[in-house]
Amino acid sequence: MHHLPQSTIRLLSSSQVITSVVSVVKELLENALDASATSIDIKLENFGFDKIEVRDNGDGIKAADTPVMGVKHYTSKIDTHEDLERLETYGFRGEALGSICSLAEVHITTKTSADEFSTQYILDSSGHIVSQRPSHLGQGTTVCVLKLFKNLPVRKQFYSSTKKCKEELRRIQALLMAYGIIKPDLRIGFIHNKEKTKKNFFPIPCFHFLDFSHDATFYQKLCCGPWII
Repeated sequence: MHHLPQSTIRLLSSSQVITSVVSVVKELLENALDASATSIDIKLENFGFDKIEVRDNGDGIKAADTPVMGVKHYTSKIDTHEDLERLETYGFRGEALGSICSLAEVHITTKTSADEFSTQYILDSSGHIVSQRPSHLGQGTTVCVLKLFKNLPVRKQFYSSTKKCKEELRRIQALLMAYGIIKPDLRIGFIHNKEKTKKNFFPIPCFHFLDFSHDATFYQKLCCGPWII
């Protein structure tokens, strides 16, 4: 027997946290909600395997926290396990971004109200910053995930069929609808392959917080009306 290299351990453990495109969207969406976001835009390319972008208008990440924002087991939510009894946030493990970094390329752009301008950070597979530059984006955080499962071909092959990819897309839409229902003041925008598929949905009173731009049939079934314009 022998001890596995740290890079292999990190990859295998991360693949248990991030199992699909929908798990990436869920983790990033909950990070945005924990940052008090009232507007969240999610954009996917090629069902999320080429690109997942989640942009929010939340509090942003403080400059002092950015060096460890993608490192595993760093969190601002809890200090000890006793804090779990008083938890008021969705996330608390400090694993989401670190796990995503192990399985994809990650760029994070963030700005707090105290910052003069936003900054884009590029992270390596360990979640450490390898480069940064000023950005034009406003307050909040934008996480861009590129080439998901690039180093985990077996996981990516599971989604090799169009049927599997479309099922994953429906799971994402159902997830966003669920959060929209429990958060009536939250606006969620969702676009998939905008340059290839462009469908806008008219906001209706009971679901005014959602703006899907992909699957008309799915949206109509949930909202019970032909709201395409």
